[in-house]
Amino acid sequence: MIHDVLRTLRQRSHQILITTHWNPDGDAVGSALGWAHYLRASGHQVRVLFPNEPSKPLQESPGFRAAFVSVAERDPGEVAELFRRAELHFALDYNTPSRVGSAMEAYVAEFAGRNVLIDHHQQPDPLFTDQYSNTAKGSTSEMIADLITADEGWDAVDPACAENLLMGLITDTGSFRYPSTTAQTFATAARLVEAGAQPDAIHARLFDSNPLSRLKTFGYGLSGARLVASGRAAVLTLSLDDLERAGYVAGDSEGLVNWGLSVQGVAVSVLLREDAAGLIKMSFRSKGDRDVNEFARAHFAGGGHRNAAGGMSTLALAAAEAELIQKLESWLA
Repeated sequence: MIHDVLRTLRQRSHQILITTHWNPDGDAVGSALGWAHYLRASGHQVRVLFPNEPSKPLQESPGFRAAFVSVAERDPGEVAELFRRAELHFALDYNTPSRVGSAMEAYVAEFAGRNVLIDHHQQPDPLFTDQYSNTAKGSTSEMIADLITADEGWDAVDPACAENLLMGLITDTGSFRYPSTTAQTFATAARLVEAGAQPDAIHARLFDSNPLSRLKTFGYGLSGARLVASGRAAVLTLSLDDLERAGYVAGDSEGLVNWGLSVQGVAVSVLLREDAAGLIKMSFRSKGDRDVNEFARAHFAGGGHRNAAGGMSTLALAAAEAELIQKLESWLA
């Protein structure tokens, strides 16, 4: 079906809208902006709509501040008009409309034009009649590069496109260390570097430009880390008080959960972060065959990938932590 979409794109110029999930991460931003740069170079009219602002380092991605990029939370009046004008809608890096937030969910679900999914998460929503879904891929950005290859379009890949896609590869593969990284992933990365992407610039932008609040956030999270399930799981927490003392801004806790996996013997790491709405946001990471996607789906209204998932709880932080520990100990026994 996705090849039908590519054929449609070759026939004439289209009005295209690209969206991605709430709290867009490096792969969400990279795939959306990379695909937008490519489609614009191919003669299409393209708009990118993010549900809310990504972290400060991601806002430095090539093209984020361009006129073709909008943020729904910042410009809510634009949302209806952008969906109304679009002929094709590309949903990138999410598997169901609920992932885009309440302000955009209905627009994605009820879009009257061609609704196209490009994603690597499990259980894609069947409402997307055109799908390129591949859970074996480490990132949506790699899938976009695959589409460019299928479209024989590498001549249209400029450095801005390449830089965004390589950023998506780097972030969603954990700098190429997750099991989803393949020889093809490295081949794609090499091709993106040949097209003008600069790995050192991406690394400096994402990992060497931290505000002090991020260091303090990590400090609070790591200082309270505990091992449970006979040392097979690490649990980290961030309360509202912790976040306030750290001067937390969106994105400061990104990557913190991975530190739990660095402890010898730990197979599963979970970060619980309290938010102002009273919810507990959970990030799950695992090694090997420990499927945190299924665990999060079964117990914490979440999901994602086998080794990386998210979830939530409506309990108070202490109660949510206690429930999590009980379920982890039963699961890992």
